[in-house]
Amino acid sequence: MTEKKSLFISDLHLSTQSEWAWFDIENEGKHLIKFFEYVKKRFKDKGDIKELVLLGDIFDLWVTPYDKAPHSFEDIIDAQSTVLAAIKETAKTVPVFYVNGNHDFRVDPVRLKAALGSKVRHSGSQYRRRNILAEHGHRLALFNSPDFKNGGPEGLPLGYYISRLYASLGESKKANANLVLQAIDETFQMAGPEKLPQSVLDAVKDAVEKTHKKKVKSFNMGDVAGEVQYEEIRNRYSDLFEDWVKAKGYWFAVQMIMSELNRLGTVADKMCKDGVNIVVMGHSHDTKMDKDSWLVEDRIYANCGYWCGFNEPEKIDDNAHFVETDGKTVSLFRFADVENGPQTSLTL
Repeated sequence: MTEKKSLFISDLHLSTQSEWAWFDIENEGKHLIKFFEYVKKRFKDKGDIKELVLLGDIFDLWVTPYDKAPHSFEDIIDAQSTVLAAIKETAKTVPVFYVNGNHDFRVDPVRLKAALGSKVRHSGSQYRRRNILAEHGHRLALFNSPDFKNGGPEGLPLGYYISRLYASLGESKKANANLVLQAIDETFQMAGPEKLPQSVLDAVKDAVEKTHKKKVKSFNMGDVAGEVQYEEIRNRYSDLFEDWVKAKGYWFAVQMIMSELNRLGTVADKMCKDGVNIVVMGHSHDTKMDKDSWLVEDRIYANCGYWCGFNEPEKIDDNAHFVETDGKTVSLFRFADVENGPQTSLTL
């Protein structure tokens, strides 16, 4: 009997129809709706799908300029009614699971039910099916792991504030973080890991001030929390790297920096225990497939890419992809070319 397949997509970044939103409702929504229609039809006609896993950053509660009040979850539900209806319709027949990412880590079962109804099952931070383990990929990333020590009751990590500054540059539709990646790489090489939190935050702030010709003094937190001063944020997270060194050791903390540079393969290696040898993640916005038999006996790591930024010619190879696996073969598909088969496949 042929084993049915689990399908994974991530990083939709559903938001409001604002000029800084990563997901363009008008231009990208129709492509996403076609994907859910494809899943529903394939489930009915071919019967080879076991479930669909929404692998984090499905909703975006982060991307708002630093001086604007953040939108609410209810605002997203109102703006994305058509896409959400397509997911709910799919979930009537196809088992659908939801895993939290960093941009939507505050979406709990109550909020999920309000947006997607009772059929979509909340899986928390991970999804597991026998030898397959999937999670978004942010929990072992220095700037994006939930931070209840420095981030207050909401557990906001430093990446939340970096994302809001980046949104202020007016380049958010590109849905990438080249400026941030460059700042991490250069600071790591020249000043060392201890300086990363403040240096990267300052680099993005300086870019915002240069663009808008005004000082960044505080963050408008809207209903999330009270207004917070930039210097307070800078000081609050200054010991972020040392905190992880104390908690997990130096090389673990360095690996969290590598994760911020989209090098998630070693994270996948760490996840291969208790029978796991297939790991699926998102988060990096980079599609990926590799097989490793060096640090672990035999494992496949796949990354789903992302579903926003259709207007980025330079990122077309990472847009609108999904991963599927039956627990033995893992395949990466570009949805626009799905009828031509997978872009690449690997088998254990």
